[in-house]
Amino acid sequence: MIKPDTASLSRRSILHGIGGLTAYFALPVSIRTAQGEMRRPNESTVDAWIRIDPKGSVYVSSGKAELGQGIQTAFGQIVAEELDVDLARIKVINPDTDRSPDESYTAGSASIQSSGMTLRHASAEIRRHLVKMAAGRLHANLVDIRVEDGEVIAPDGGHITYWALVGGLEINIPISGNAQPKRPADHKFVGTPQQRADLPAKLYGEASYIVDIRLEGMVHGRIVRPPAPKFTLVDVSIDTVSAMDGVISVVRDGSFLGVIAEREEQAVAAAEVLAEGASWDIPPIEPPLEELPERIKTLPSFDSVFLEVGDVNSAGGERFEASYYRPFHAHGSIGPSCAIAQLDGDILTVWSHTQGVYPARRDMANVLGMAESNLRLIHAHGAGCYGHNGADDVAMDAALLARATDLPVRVMWSRQDELAHSPFGTAMRIEIAAELDSNNRLRSYEHTLWSGAHIARPGLQSQMSSGNRSGLMPAWSTNSDLQPYAFQSAASMFGADRNSDPIYDIANKRLTKHLLPEMPLRVSAMRSLGAYSNHYAMESFMDEVAFNADVDPIEFRLQHLSNPRYRAIVEKVAEEANWSGRSNKKGTGRGFAFGRYRNTSGIFAIVVDVHVDLENGEVAISKVVGAIDVGQVINPDGVLNQIEGGIIQSLSWTLMEEVTYDHTGVTSTEWWDYPIMSVAQSPVIELHLIDRPDLPSVGAGEASQGPTAAALANAIFDATGARVRDLPLRPEKILKQMT
Repeated sequence: MIKPDTASLSRRSILHGIGGLTAYFALPVSIRTAQGEMRRPNESTVDAWIRIDPKGSVYVSSGKAELGQGIQTAFGQIVAEELDVDLARIKVINPDTDRSPDESYTAGSASIQSSGMTLRHASAEIRRHLVKMAAGRLHANLVDIRVEDGEVIAPDGGHITYWALVGGLEINIPISGNAQPKRPADHKFVGTPQQRADLPAKLYGEASYIVDIRLEGMVHGRIVRPPAPKFTLVDVSIDTVSAMDGVISVVRDGSFLGVIAEREEQAVAAAEVLAEGASWDIPPIEPPLEELPERIKTLPSFDSVFLEVGDVNSAGGERFEASYYRPFHAHGSIGPSCAIAQLDGDILTVWSHTQGVYPARRDMANVLGMAESNLRLIHAHGAGCYGHNGADDVAMDAALLARATDLPVRVMWSRQDELAHSPFGTAMRIEIAAELDSNNRLRSYEHTLWSGAHIARPGLQSQMSSGNRSGLMPAWSTNSDLQPYAFQSAASMFGADRNSDPIYDIANKRLTKHLLPEMPLRVSAMRSLGAYSNHYAMESFMDEVAFNADVDPIEFRLQHLSNPRYRAIVEKVAEEANWSGRSNKKGTGRGFAFGRYRNTSGIFAIVVDVHVDLENGEVAISKVVGAIDVGQVINPDGVLNQIEGGIIQSLSWTLMEEVTYDHTGVTSTEWWDYPIMSVAQSPVIELHLIDRPDLPSVGAGEASQGPTAAALANAIFDATGARVRDLPLRPEKILKQMT
């Protein structure tokens, strides 16, 4: 039973990772009531980030969520390193608006750069403070003291632990930034492979996901809505549904329609009957899917030349032009979105796999007309997703249903819900033009893009629109006046131009963007935002120019790279892949691509080997070799996992994924309509990591997507002579270009 002001944990709420580091999950954590409010420490002090308990555990808080990228493990390594404690003492807490610092979203491959570095400095601050305190207690000089697993030891054998010094109290010192972290040469944990702390529980089937949470008296909800971006509920028959076994309530608020039942299967059955008795008004979706690649250029847009350097006007050299297209992509999480909400008096507690507990709370409170202080949002692990999937929307669904009962309500979307209603990665069109000089060097480069929004997450009202608006889809169909975001300018639609500026040595450049505030389908953040499309286009184009200039693709890149780090990563992958140029065997091809995410983050180069059946156009990817540079590496195993996962996801996007729709809604709502790459289709992947311990750590999570797509397209061209520029690279497109 969940009681106010108590922590009720599952039978193994502290899940031990093999080899040490512990991921701490409370399933569920305590519910706060108005009489028992929890206090969150000031974020400028170390206590907001790190707590040392009397039993010797070190609790680490961060506003960044574990989404499968392994940051909780890396955070543990950083803290253990700076505090000089064993990894087994570290327990990383999921983001929670009652306990964690506000770090907005987990996004942009920035968790290690931002939260990780704050934890590093907070840990160094704590160590300095406690060692100084211990020196006074032990009557020893600071320079003579050493620390072993949290025990401060003086030369005469006197000793005292951190937890004895702290005594369960707050340390209450600011993060000044003056405490010097350890030198890389002194690192014990940072830079060494560590198994992800959260994996053992997941592999052994222990309670670790949001779907594992069970609250006393918990009931189940389902939402009924058509697979369309806009709709109005015209009429619905509820009498039959209300009389069904286990049904507690049918909830209608404007066009928001849901049902609550005692058991999950009862809710599913009731929702099916409810859907049969509902009629909807659905505006036609325009433009049609088959016309979008061309008509995307005609949609209303905010237009700007956002970078112009030198003179791109022709100087009489050989000119090249090409256009590329990326369709709508779905997140395609293996598990559908899920959330739980419980209203207890004036206090609403919501469990969600949101990527931003604070922004989601801000938006949700606005929708419900509640004070933010009366709404607690707790992150729980869910199906993996890099970007804005259905997690926030299903949390809003649960909150709206929770107002109809005093019991906790669990809402689980179906597979069809997930593929129809989660925000999509936007379609994009990119046109590139360039001119070669007499030395086969690029004299000029022009990059023009058309793109929908890449950021429409909850909680961004103040940045994006005027009026009463929300990033939570369920709110738009209630009887309130809430509407979707209305983008007011190009400045509110950031992310589309990510990686459109080439990092090659090109003197003359002009970059133009046409940002489309209205798209046929709902769009928002997807892994790497516009970088995937821009990298795909740019690196495909570089390959095309190199081919026409009769220059080896890698040599062509090196001719345009003076940065030694960039050259090192390109040369590394060429060496490890035994690159000897393009394939001379028909049906077999090799492709290369290179890039740096955001031009400031992870640096990645890749070679993809393919075999293409020249009769049917089917592509088999036999091997991938990649090299990655992310500065100082915290956890090599984590970095390599991120890159490998990004490669597989990108191969899947590029080969087979495309959201489809007709005039009434999304039609790709099953796995056979929206296939993703299977384990059997995945290639052998060989990765090489360049560690630079004296340089700042940068993100790895979005470094591999764009270059991988281009390398695959370049390999297919090498094997077949078919240059397919419109994704996905399906067999029929390849065959058409071969003729």
